[in-house]
Amino acid sequence: MQSINVQKAEFAQRNKAIPPEQKKIKLKFDYSPSQDGIDFNLLIFLHGLGDTKKPFFNLGKKLQLPQTAILSVQAPEEIPYMDGCYQWFPSFNMLTGELLTSRNPERLQGLLRTRALMNELIEHLINSCGFNPSNIFLFGFSQGATVALDTVMFGKVRNLGGVVSISGYLLEEQSNEQKSKYAGYILITQGDKDSTIGSKSEAEKKFKEIKNQCSSSAEISQVFIKNKDHVMPASQEEWRIIHTFFGKNLPRRNIELENMSDVYLVNPH
Repeated sequence: MQSINVQKAEFAQRNKAIPPEQKKIKLKFDYSPSQDGIDFNLLIFLHGLGDTKKPFFNLGKKLQLPQTAILSVQAPEEIPYMDGCYQWFPSFNMLTGELLTSRNPERLQGLLRTRALMNELIEHLINSCGFNPSNIFLFGFSQGATVALDTVMFGKVRNLGGVVSISGYLLEEQSNEQKSKYAGYILITQGDKDSTIGSKSEAEKKFKEIKNQCSSSAEISQVFIKNKDHVMPASQEEWRIIHTFFGKNLPRRNIELENMSDVYLVNPH
């Protein structure tokens, strides 16, 4: 006859993560623990071209996502002749002002430099701060959204939780890059009048490239926002979509269950 061992359940998960150390990371960032005192998840914010980490840090605090610490990261390169404006990779010719295309190697070279810096950051957050890879999500706008997608699809850590990409896709020249398929969660929102991305058919083509880099188990969606250009979310409709994504996909600890005194583990022997 099989014996059964019954013992009191003990939940030893700590509530507070170890804050990241700036001296160990090349990328500059602002960090804030979860406002409810439980740092179970981490949401990383990546700003767009010409911006800084501060507005996105303020946004993260306003979102007040449960059990979620926030980290707003600043792009590594200051744009030449534009003090206080930063870029994740070169986007335009400094002599002519024209946008760089996939034929110009500077764009991908810059993204690869940023990828190495993001790898360093992610590994520090996992190994030193104690965050689980699947509990790390990224939120990026435009150029920052490209970096967010690149991080989960081509970074060293292959099982990050998910991405909210606002008006951002992979670079065209990344279509031939091959790594193991990403199996997490991706939400892409953009305006149907996005003058930077182009036509709806062009956006759908970019979305297809992302789907090609994802496994069949990945949950990935693209939503077009009516009468919106290449800007951050402003409508209740778009924010509702984003909050629904987080509500569905961010992991959550059941604190009430953990605190119950009459929960027991039953182990067969």
